[in-house]
Amino acid sequence: MVTIKKIKKRFGGCVCRQCINKTYKLHLIHQNCIYGLMYPAQCPNCMEMKNIVTGLKLSGFLKLLFK
Repeated sequence: MVTIKKIKKRFGGCVCRQCINKTYKLHLIHQNCIYGLMYPAQCPNCMEMKNIVTGLKLSGFLKLLFK
């Protein structure tokens, strides 16, 4: 099971939704994620200026639960 803690540990912090989707082959949409207050920011993985995911809503958590 993938959790937001494991994602943060793997990437060394919070990353953008696109990096999470690409790495874990998920289909998270904007409504599944909770974003940081200071956005957009530079994603530590892809180095692009994007909204950074800091948490997941219930629908996003359920998608991670089955991965």
